[in-house]
Amino acid sequence: MEIKDLAPQAVFTHFQNLCNIPHPSGNERGVAKYLINFAQQHGLECELEECGNVILKKKASAGRENSPSLILQGHIDMVPVARNGYEHNFKVDPIVPRYMDENTADVNKKMLEICEGPYITATNTTLGADDGLGVCLMLALLEDKELSHGPITAIFTVEEESSMKGAIELDPEYLQGDYLLNLDSEDHGELFVGCAGSINANVTFIPELVKVVDCTPITLNLTGLRGGHSGCDIHLCRGNAIDIICGILAEVSDSNDFFIQKFHGGEIRNSIASSAYVELAVPTNTIASFKDAARAAMVRYQDLYSDSDPEMHLILGSCQLQANALSYTSSQNIISLLRALPNGVMRMSSEYKGVVETSCNLSTVRTKSDAITIALLPRSLRDHGLDDVIDKIDSICSLLDNVEVGFQGRSFGWTSPTESDLIDILKDEYKKQCGIDVKITSIHAGLETGYFAKANPKLKMISLGPTVRCAHSPDECCSVKHTEQVYDILKATLERLS
Repeated sequence: MEIKDLAPQAVFTHFQNLCNIPHPSGNERGVAKYLINFAQQHGLECELEECGNVILKKKASAGRENSPSLILQGHIDMVPVARNGYEHNFKVDPIVPRYMDENTADVNKKMLEICEGPYITATNTTLGADDGLGVCLMLALLEDKELSHGPITAIFTVEEESSMKGAIELDPEYLQGDYLLNLDSEDHGELFVGCAGSINANVTFIPELVKVVDCTPITLNLTGLRGGHSGCDIHLCRGNAIDIICGILAEVSDSNDFFIQKFHGGEIRNSIASSAYVELAVPTNTIASFKDAARAAMVRYQDLYSDSDPEMHLILGSCQLQANALSYTSSQNIISLLRALPNGVMRMSSEYKGVVETSCNLSTVRTKSDAITIALLPRSLRDHGLDDVIDKIDSICSLLDNVEVGFQGRSFGWTSPTESDLIDILKDEYKKQCGIDVKITSIHAGLETGYFAKANPKLKMISLGPTVRCAHSPDECCSVKHTEQVYDILKATLERLS
């Protein structure tokens, strides 16, 4: 089935069009042009900010001029992650969505159950339902000429997935309203009134380099892990490829020497690392022992993560012997450092049942000519919780003289009232149209609402959306049924908000 033929057709036609327009973070100009053309076609007021944000305004329906003013908001960038070994240029190549139902040969039956029916995924890449679905829900509402509503402002922001640039640089003038609906959440039937703050942690390890002799080069390529969103999926305790490959090397080092030539792990800062690759120089007379030890260690990790990452596998290969490699001590120290840095859930929320309060994602490792760089993404619903993770990272890094650490790009958490007229209407509509009692909760992910709350503390905000799973990974998918239900709920809510 064609994506554009799914119901609601207005939403999925826009989504198909969005998939055809490359839009990774920092490259949203094509989508901005699409939005400007949309505004012209539908007679909407349109403004383009210097940072790239697009703001569309639609006047109230006749007789609804005094209804509460509503701001709809979503971001137009996506996380660009391709399946390991699959070539995809996200700045040029379109996303290729696939419709999956019970008749599709490679359908994920568990996902069918979660999505309550057919779902959409992409061909070997992230799908961009985060936040493409939110954007398309907004466009469908704006073009509906039969819909009765109060004044609507639609804010489409840039670079949410990388720097929060759009939220940071948004003119506060556009946040003057009664309510804001952020359409960037991924759990159907949940209304979010709070989100986590975060900060970018950057660690630089300066190694001692040596010339190795009598060594054979070997590669360890760990792939097949599920990865996922470092906020929304962190509680699932999936394997982190960087941590696991370091665990394998730590076990091997008990009986074998080696020198690291290259370490490349993880895909992007806000994604759980699904692959890691290491090049080593191993003394030639112990190469057989090294391989046996690596395979034995891998068996133990496969058992440990058999439920969360059943497709995880390790490939031993060959490479070129480099002129220089990390010394034995530096090789051991970088492994110990990576194993010691915080990774995963650190504390659960006492206020919101089942919600992570504080976590840290060991995101990426890259080898430079004279350094190894490490990126982490700590998150917390509480400012003091975030401060605590920052202190832990700083303390661990201080144990080695050749390590530098810096923190930048702190984003704000957010809390909004749990009761309002808008929440009452949404609760009623979810019950009426889906037969479910909505959950009022907080999300362990960064939303742009944190910045909006700083700009307008009086603005009442709620975040919601249809089911999206495995965001920030090539397994990302979204529910067709839940998308239709959320659209109908939003239409009814706009009709009733007075």
